[in-house]
Amino acid sequence: MPTLLLFVLALAAIASSGARAATLYGTGYARVGVPDLAQAVAFFQDVLDCHVIGPSFTKKPATSRLLSCDTGSIVELFDNHDASTAPGQPLRFVSDDVRHGGEWLRREGATVNGSPHRLTSGPLAGRMVLDFKSPWGMPLQLLDSHAYSPVEGTLATVAAD
Repeated sequence: MPTLLLFVLALAAIASSGARAATLYGTGYARVGVPDLAQAVAFFQDVLDCHVIGPSFTKKPATSRLLSCDTGSIVELFDNHDASTAPGQPLRFVSDDVRHGGEWLRREGATVNGSPHRLTSGPLAGRMVLDFKSPWGMPLQLLDSHAYSPVEGTLATVAAD
């Protein structure tokens, strides 16, 4: 299995050179069940600027797709027709420009919930975040790559985790 993971990561690095997509937050890999695989692949490609890098390595390749969402970020979408509810925890993507990312998402027809806002508590406090949803209702977030904390009345950049 480690050889397979190295192959996937190498393939992602090749496929994603020059990509503009946001990067997954906190992990380089996410596996997401979706009710309509074709719709989900189109959304991740057209709206999130991810790129298909190959089929899944399951026995039925037509039931999942691997996508590269910027260097080192891989999303595996798998067909889950029985998915009746979206997960409670949003899938987070990191961006250097959440405000313009929100404008892009709206222009692309994504369901955006409100405006970017600064988180005031928790491990992500100080970061701007924008909540949006996939066409099938999955909660997603665009998270600023920088956290800010007040220093003598000004804003200073703090290293992101």
